[in-house]
Amino acid sequence: MNYVEKDYEEIFGLMLEDSVNNGLASKAEDFESFIANRQDISNYYVMDKSVIAKMFEIYYDDATLIYNKDDIDLATGIDLDNIGAKVGVPRPLDTKASVLVTFTLNNVELENDISFDEGIIVSTADGIEYETVEPLFISVDNTSASVQCLSVDAGTGVRIAAESIENIVDELGYNFKVTNPNASHGGTDEYNDDEYRELLYNWRLILIKGSDEAYEEFFANFDGIDGYKLIPNWDLSGTMKVILDPGTPYLLNEAYSRLQSEVTQATEDIVMFAPVEKYIDIEASVNVDIDQINPYSELEKDNIKDRIVSAIKVFIDEGYRNDGTWYTGLGIGEDFIPHKLAVFLDEEIPELKDINFSTPDDYIRIEDEEIAVSHNILIEMV
Repeated sequence: MNYVEKDYEEIFGLMLEDSVNNGLASKAEDFESFIANRQDISNYYVMDKSVIAKMFEIYYDDATLIYNKDDIDLATGIDLDNIGAKVGVPRPLDTKASVLVTFTLNNVELENDISFDEGIIVSTADGIEYETVEPLFISVDNTSASVQCLSVDAGTGVRIAAESIENIVDELGYNFKVTNPNASHGGTDEYNDDEYRELLYNWRLILIKGSDEAYEEFFANFDGIDGYKLIPNWDLSGTMKVILDPGTPYLLNEAYSRLQSEVTQATEDIVMFAPVEKYIDIEASVNVDIDQINPYSELEKDNIKDRIVSAIKVFIDEGYRNDGTWYTGLGIGEDFIPHKLAVFLDEEIPELKDINFSTPDDYIRIEDEEIAVSHNILIEMV
């Protein structure tokens, strides 16, 4: 079918040309220019043609959608979803974020161990809620414990920075303090049409058990992770090592059990690992007074230094940038490069004029099974 969509201008122009050629409208030399310039010619015949052309334009909009609906390169929205449904690859929806939350008893001496089932709701000051997905166990000897939580809602809007959790929504009968030492992981939005289309191009491979594409589709729908890395044949043929970020026990077990039933072949042997943390120590001298008529005070410099340290942690670990967008930090196997950090800090800290790194003095190589983690950060204001 040689279908070509037409818009109002083209349809109306063809109608006027046909009318003039068949003597149904004026042949005056300036007639068509009057129309093109939208001048009033008080011609009901022409106005009727205009209305009809507009109706045809609306029809063409719908006809184009119908024409495109079965073409993976042209379909959009629900039509693209219908293509995915036909081949058994639905659009990846919003995923939940995950975070480890630490529960600490305040001024309570226990006579016996206590435990709570999963499902405890905790929240941030602005009402973002997370739910425990594993039991909470507090022993007499250790009145603090960390448990895995998943966000109640899904999408990028539920991501939280470190030390954001501070409320327990449910009544537990004990005086607990709660917090999250680290930022959340995961929390992604539904695939847009372009992302989904790229996934659908490989639908045949996705349906093959154990293929890279099958793993990709699986983790696109998996809650609470920032990334993963596959190492095939790591221990002879038929073995697969999966590095998961973050590699908390709950997420590793959840991924393992679901991969075995949804992705791997019956003969495939998979093992799950957390990435090996590689600590990044940073020492740097910073100058903020270059080109300043009035140098910053010591109090102002302390504030700038604190912001630099926070920004470095965001660059390496992940967190919110100054503009409110989420930065995912360095991924599995991603090298730490001081120059890239300097560029990042230049964007985040407008007062920063110059920075010199003494540690490290070169980039730090991060192996495929490692992930960079911020450690000791020492900033000297000069």
